[in-house]
Amino acid sequence: MTGAQIAFFVLAVVAVASALGVILFRNAVYSMLSLILNLLSLAFFFLTLDAMFVATIQVLIYAGAVMILFLFVVTMLSQDTSNTNGPDRLRWQAVAGVGFGVILAGGLIIALLNGSLAHDAHAAGLDTLSNAIAALGGNTQAFGWALFHNFSFPFEITSVLIVVAILGAVVLGRRLTSRN
Repeated sequence: MTGAQIAFFVLAVVAVASALGVILFRNAVYSMLSLILNLLSLAFFFLTLDAMFVATIQVLIYAGAVMILFLFVVTMLSQDTSNTNGPDRLRWQAVAGVGFGVILAGGLIIALLNGSLAHDAHAAGLDTLSNAIAALGGNTQAFGWALFHNFSFPFEITSVLIVVAILGAVVLGRRLTSRN
């Protein structure tokens, strides 16, 4: 047996065992961790096929970002019955959240009024992301360069909206569990 065949069989066992763990674990956190292991084993399968870019994206996007966000939501929405009638020990978080929200809103207003948000894109003479990609060569590297250098503000706004959606899900989940 060659090293590639041994690697394939080891990864196959890990992938099948972690997939079974996803559906057999009763605890949602263990199930999510098992799914992360399954996605990591899939990334290793891509590496054995010499698909480095796809393996990297698999780790960064699916196993890294998406699954960690899901894990965050699952742990935040799980019922905590240890202290249901006691006082709220973390009231300072609401004050800190409002304070940081005011600072963020002020910074965004100043940035919008100064016009510094689209400064890089306008300095390069590019008005849309597709024009920037075409001007830089039209490949994946050009897309990444345009997205993270010339059009980083819409990219960051998308991440802020995702965080707000998660926090909204947490608030709604806590309200639903407190009524039951």
